Amino acid sequence: MSNLAKWFTPTIPIIALVVACTGDTDRSNETSTTVPPDRVDAVRAWSSDIDWTDCGVALECGTFEVPFDYGDPNRGTFVLPVTRRPATSDESRIGSLLVNPGGPGGAALSYAEYADSIFGSAILDSFDIVAWDPRGVGTSRPAIDCVDTMDDYFALDPSPDDDAERNALIEGAGDFADSCRERSGDILEHVGTADAASDIDVLRRALGEETISFMGFSYGTQLGATWATLFPDTVRAAVFDAAVDPTLGYVDGLVLQAGGFERSFDTFLDWCDLQECSFIDPGSDARRSFDRLADAIDANPPSNPGRPSTTEGIMSIGISQSLYGDYSWPRLADALDAAKSGDGAGLLELYDAYFGGYDGGHRSDMLDAYFVITCADRRSSFEPDDILAQSGRLGTVAPRLGQGWTQEMLICSQWTTPPSRSIEVAAATSSRIVVVGSLGDAATPLAGTRNMVTALGNARLIVSPLEQHTTYGSDSCVTAAVEEYLVELIDGPDELVC
Repeated sequence: MSNLAKWFTPTIPIIALVVACTGDTDRSNETSTTVPPDRVDAVRAWSSDIDWTDCGVALECGTFEVPFDYGDPNRGTFVLPVTRRPATSDESRIGSLLVNPGGPGGAALSYAEYADSIFGSAILDSFDIVAWDPRGVGTSRPAIDCVDTMDDYFALDPSPDDDAERNALIEGAGDFADSCRERSGDILEHVGTADAASDIDVLRRALGEETISFMGFSYGTQLGATWATLFPDTVRAAVFDAAVDPTLGYVDGLVLQAGGFERSFDTFLDWCDLQECSFIDPGSDARRSFDRLADAIDANPPSNPGRPSTTEGIMSIGISQSLYGDYSWPRLADALDAAKSGDGAGLLELYDAYFGGYDGGHRSDMLDAYFVITCADRRSSFEPDDILAQSGRLGTVAPRLGQGWTQEMLICSQWTTPPSRSIEVAAATSSRIVVVGSLGDAATPLAGTRNMVTALGNARLIVSPLEQHTTYGSDSCVTAAVEEYLVELIDGPDELVC
């Protein structure tokens, strides 16, 4: 079973860490560091203006420019698009609220365009909603691009049974990494989280704000936590919904996530037993029925005209797409039932949805950007054999789904650019940052979210009972507490359980 560690929030309808068997590969030769003083100085030495133009009803668009390398601004620049939805009340306006939807690789401009359907009236009255596409992402220029279709690699068997399948997986990961270098080589060293977080300070100053508010979802919490660590004196307020664990390296983080998806899949199978899902064999239960189905698909994948067969890899990614929230469980149950009858189209559709849709290819580059940025953020280098050696560990934490995580990790094992100097999260902000987690979050498990609270040092936690990834706008208790904090800067208990 495979799951790419996509840390996107599913809030709007338009729409990640390495060890050997002993568990210490990712911690050897780590480059994690406290904030280098010269980094902040270099960022503050750069400025950019924004020329705003009307681009829709109550919507303004512009761009700002940031250097590839703040330490050497002559190496080239990114042009980053930014969209602003002005506050609806001049009297109530507090300032700007920066929004990032996650990823890494999630284009953000829609969060301003669709602000009315995402945020409550108190937020819309009080803040200009400002969204920008981070460096290398979405419509930024230059932008990350790796491949036209994910089929060539991700339709492979993620849990090799012999040397031929093992070699195909390694070669496929190498081809994917080579294609990223060929298409995006000039920027591969300049799209890490620390660089993107530095751009936030340029944007703040371009907006004319001495302090600013931030709301990040999923990976956006890592981006926001890095920014708050680098520039704590500029943070008016910050909300991190579905926070990632900032204390783990590349593989350790993915192993944690594998366990999260396994737990969510177990909960789905429990639900299917109660709902008597149609893929369940007579006289059996959901677990044993799924295991038989998975074995059958591995042995004889259903064919799809003009596309790869619905392999174990495609099935597992399709399942993962459905575990970001229980609202997707009925569709997954139907797809599994169809696959039992030899029709893999439903699982293929879920697989395509994971990669942003299919139209003669997977044209969206959001997952291309995800792989490049997560590989840039790795704290150490490692080899394919180091990743394949994780099989036993993944099988322990996630016996049904875990082996597929090797497929993503193998891409970064082929990465040639050096590991980045990641920033150790610790934000001495004037007001406590609000961190939100949910009991049923597969992608960013609550245990890791608690580590974000501890790492920040000046933060508090809100816990939602929902079975989904990100909960602002879905859980009324979370939504009310977040909006009260953002608008009035009201503090609350160390932990609020909704």
